[in-house]
Amino acid sequence: MTTSLEQGIEAAKSGQMEQALAHLKDAIVEEPTNADVWVWLAAIIEDESKQTIFLKKALELDPSNRPAQRGLAFIERKKYIPPKPGEKLSDYTRPIGIFKAAPAQIHMDPEPEAAPTVEPEPEPPTPGDAQTAAAEETPASSPSAEEAPKEESPRPGKSVKTKVWLDVVLYGVTLMVFIVIGILIGTTLLNVNIPFLTKPTPVLTVFPEHEGVFLFQNGEYTEMALNLNLPKEETGIPVTKQTQPELVVNNQVISLERLQLLDEGGLPVAFTTRPVKDNIHLLVPQETLAPGRYCIVFTLNADRNEALYWCLRVE
Repeated sequence: MTTSLEQGIEAAKSGQMEQALAHLKDAIVEEPTNADVWVWLAAIIEDESKQTIFLKKALELDPSNRPAQRGLAFIERKKYIPPKPGEKLSDYTRPIGIFKAAPAQIHMDPEPEAAPTVEPEPEPPTPGDAQTAAAEETPASSPSAEEAPKEESPRPGKSVKTKVWLDVVLYGVTLMVFIVIGILIGTTLLNVNIPFLTKPTPVLTVFPEHEGVFLFQNGEYTEMALNLNLPKEETGIPVTKQTQPELVVNNQVISLERLQLLDEGGLPVAFTTRPVKDNIHLLVPQETLAPGRYCIVFTLNADRNEALYWCLRVE
């Protein structure tokens, strides 16, 4: 038997939003603890305050629900960065974005073939016209074979200029070859690395398989659990002995400028970020960390003291 949630999803995919809303309201009664119901409900309404309430409800039921996390981050980002034309919440609460309407196809009719032109047949000349034409056709201006126009000979100055430019180009190429050879010989003898001749060392050689915040150590990723506000338990908090741990952020919605690294006392810790690939960034503390718990914090609403936390512990 098809559930109300499944009926609401099918209606949303077909663009019947009012019918989808009715089914999802029934789904709330049938499955009040299903986080997906609340995420879908937030995606098909336009009221931003209700969207926020529904997404927070989804996170209360399932703190690791990624569509709800992306949706809340998108709503918060809109307060500081205007959304792109056509950008909406369902683009970030994937796979909800699959019910976006496909663009209409334009069918072009083939161009009609041009009708063949029929040239009118010339009328036969009358005797009076033939005499007049014969009188006008006099050979007064017909040129002879000896008076045919002569071909213009190339000007000597043009070939000289071309040769000069060719010599300049060849000289420049030869000079560049000798310069490169000299640089290669010098770097070999002196054992010096030239920046534009050496490949930069990659920041990371492996990348996380999905979105999230990770502790990277010994070539492996350990995901740091996402919490709404400061976690009260140690569940999902990885432990490391590194005093300057490498933290990898893979998220297309979170703005790096608004991230903070806080210690147990809530004091900020200075850090640097380096781009790795697409939406992946490497975050490293600038100072040696003392033993304790540290959290990456992304503020959602400062007035209501709401923020996303990813924490780790340094031994």
